[in-house]
Amino acid sequence: MYADILILGQLLAGPKHGYEIKKNVQEALGKSFEINNNLLYPALRRFQEMGALMKEVEKADGKPDRHVYLLTETGEEIFNGLVRDFPGKAAANQLEFLVRVALFDRLEPELQLEILHKRLTVLDEEMERNRQFDLVQSQKRFTMEVIRFKIAETEHERAWVKQLIHEVQALASGTE
Repeated sequence: MYADILILGQLLAGPKHGYEIKKNVQEALGKSFEINNNLLYPALRRFQEMGALMKEVEKADGKPDRHVYLLTETGEEIFNGLVRDFPGKAAANQLEFLVRVALFDRLEPELQLEILHKRLTVLDEEMERNRQFDLVQSQKRFTMEVIRFKIAETEHERAWVKQLIHEVQALASGTE
């Protein structure tokens, strides 16, 4: 779902061709968020069929035609719905979560807090699982190295999410 959000989000700023969408996402967010052609072009066709996009063909002498995609009002509504929809399964996916955080400027503080709390719940559950596994697998050296790494990574993200919660609460109350 995060790929759909990124694709539509790129078109909020104005019309773009497929390669430009793909390039802008990677430049802005890095290789973890890379959108390959097998994902991008079927999504663009699907959005066009839904009425979320319009496609215009740009002709160029001696070059292949370029397809330029424009976001419609329906597309903006779909984008907003996708950003706001954050079920538990999405909260368990770090990329889904990070894309929502990157778009917090488009969301009201109550929804920002809901997203942050859902992710914090997932991280708390992950922390407990890692600690349980830690006790069971204490004899396997490299397994333990991975578990220690995952615990440290989860603790770091938990601290960051808690910091974001405090920042959103402070902004919402006007104390920052």
